[in-house]
Amino acid sequence: MSYIERMEEQAARQSRSSKHGKASQSKMKTLIIAALILSSTSLAFCVYAAGSVIQKSKTSGSVTVTAPKYLEANETDAAKTQTDMDSPEKAAEPPATEVDKADDANTTEPGTPAQNSNPAPNQQKQAVQTKETAAQKVVYLTFDDGPSKYTNQIVNILNQKGIHATFFMIGNQLQGNEKAVKTAAQAGNYIGMHSMTHNKKTLYKSGSSAKFLKEYKQEQAMIKKIVGTTPWLIRAPYGSHPFIGKTFRDDIAAERFKMWDWTVDSKDWSYPGKPDRIIQEVKRQAHRDTEVILMHEKAQTVQALPEIISVLEKKGYSFAVYKPDQHVVVNFSKDQRL
Repeated sequence: MSYIERMEEQAARQSRSSKHGKASQSKMKTLIIAALILSSTSLAFCVYAAGSVIQKSKTSGSVTVTAPKYLEANETDAAKTQTDMDSPEKAAEPPATEVDKADDANTTEPGTPAQNSNPAPNQQKQAVQTKETAAQKVVYLTFDDGPSKYTNQIVNILNQKGIHATFFMIGNQLQGNEKAVKTAAQAGNYIGMHSMTHNKKTLYKSGSSAKFLKEYKQEQAMIKKIVGTTPWLIRAPYGSHPFIGKTFRDDIAAERFKMWDWTVDSKDWSYPGKPDRIIQEVKRQAHRDTEVILMHEKAQTVQALPEIISVLEKKGYSFAVYKPDQHVVVNFSKDQRL
C-alpha cells in the first residue's frame, strides 16, 4: 500500500469515528431531554396531588367544626328566668302568671358563641325564631261587668281602631241587652263569663265551689243561646286570689272551664271622671311581652279607651282577642289546668 493510500484510509477511519461520536452525543442529548421531561411531568403530578390532599383536608375540617350549643344556653337562661319570676321580690305587681314566665323565656338571647365559626343551619333558624318571638308584643283588652249602656260605645271604638277585645259579662244583666251582646260577638269580640250575681258572699263565703259553678253553668247556657257558641272562659269576680283555693280550682278544672285573671289593673273603677289617671295606670304597668288588661264598662273607661289604645300601639303592642284554641294561662295561682 502506498503512502497516499494509507493516508486516505486513515482519513476515512477518522471520518467514521467522528460521525459515530456525533451520533452518540445526539442520542445522549435525546435521552437527557426525555429524562427531564419525565421528571417535570412527575413533579407536576406530585404538586397537583399534594394540592388536592390539602384542599380535601381543609374542606373536611370546615364540616367537622362544632357549632355553639345554643340549646343548652337557652335552657340555662330559661331556668334562671323561671327562678327570678318565682322570687318574692317580683310580687310588687299583681301575682306573676305563666304568661310572664313564657314571655321572659322568649326574650332570652342565645348564648354567645365561643368560636368564630358559623352555627349549624338549624341553630341559625332557632336563633332567628327566638328573636321573632321576642319581637311580638301582644295585649288583650278585657272589659268586666257588662253588658251595659256602654257596651255599644266600647265596641264602636274597637271597630274604629280595627281591633277586638274580650268581654266578661254578668249573667243577670244579659236579659234586655241581648242585641248588644250579639253585636259585640259578631264584630269579632269574645264573650266570656263573670258569674250570674257578681256577689262575693254568694260565690265565696261557704268555701265550696257549688254555688260558683252553678252560676257559671247557668250563664254559659244563656250566652250560648244569644251568640250561638258555648263560652268556656270565666273571670272570677274580684279576682281568683284569695278566694279560690286548690280544691276550688280542682272543681273548676273538672268542669272544663278556663279562668283568667289579669296582669295589668287599670283601676278604672276607682277613677270616675278621671280618664287621664286610667291612661297613666295602663302606661305605667304595661311592660311585659304579653299583657291582659283589666277594665270595666264605665264612662271614664270609654273616655280613656282611644288614648289607651294609642299608648299601647306606641309601646309596640299588637291587639289580640281570646281564642279557645290559643289559650294562654293567666291566673294568679299559675294553675296550668286553667
